[in-house]
Amino acid sequence: MIWLTLAFCSAFFLGIYDICKKKAVHQNAVWPVLLICSLTNVFLLSFLGVPEIHSIKDHFILFVKAGIVTTSWGFTYNAIAKLPLSVTSPIRASAPIFTILMATLLMGERPHSLQWLGIASCLLGYFLFSSAGKKETGSYWKNPFVIFMFIGTFLASCSGIYDKFLLQNLAYDPLVLQFWFNVYMSIVQAIILFFYWRPRRSIQPFQFRPTMLLIGLLLLVADRFYFLSLHEQGALVSVVTIVRRSNVLIAFTAGLFLFKEKKSKRKWGALAAILLGLACIALGNF
Repeated sequence: MIWLTLAFCSAFFLGIYDICKKKAVHQNAVWPVLLICSLTNVFLLSFLGVPEIHSIKDHFILFVKAGIVTTSWGFTYNAIAKLPLSVTSPIRASAPIFTILMATLLMGERPHSLQWLGIASCLLGYFLFSSAGKKETGSYWKNPFVIFMFIGTFLASCSGIYDKFLLQNLAYDPLVLQFWFNVYMSIVQAIILFFYWRPRRSIQPFQFRPTMLLIGLLLLVADRFYFLSLHEQGALVSVVTIVRRSNVLIAFTAGLFLFKEKKSKRKWGALAAILLGLACIALGNF
């Protein structure tokens, strides 16, 4: 199952990306960071060759992808700038809940029984993570940045379903998808930067940090593995999303030990539930 191996590789680099992303946006303006990340992706991907697309319809389809991701990033990056990493990462990891529902209802996916067990165990872990974070966010559901994180997560799930549709149903090449949606994201983010952030830059000052270039590189590698995984025939987006979101394990460990965030037995229990779930998902493919 090469697509499953690719999904685990994506999760690893996505976890490192989360750590650098937290450092980049902490007490910093968000939109300039997003634009630098997207431009870095475009620059690095151009070394693989600039893929050509000629149809206006293709440009529109990829522009829609860019719009979904940019909106998702706008919500999630602002939440990450304000909340502990050990809280935001588990919420972000709840994306499989939405993805599984959409994949089974709209795309006819049917994971095996052992995979369903693994998915259920992971979802339990994500729930425990989220409930453990209440002590660090005050009134959990009244915190606007918690809501921002869930909105961004839902949009990310929509993006994942859209990815499978583009890669498997419309047979887009992964490099075409990855390169052009980053180009369009850069354009959209530059417009937002000029008209929204620039007039408020005195309130939201920007400080350049080297990690901003690193998050672009890490995201590029993580997305490359992800798109290649979904491009494989037989790849289940519901399973790929679960495995990809196991990046929460890396972010969780960094939050506790690198950023000195609060530890609790419930968080460790959540970690164990996710590890068990990933083991079931992996075994279900053999």
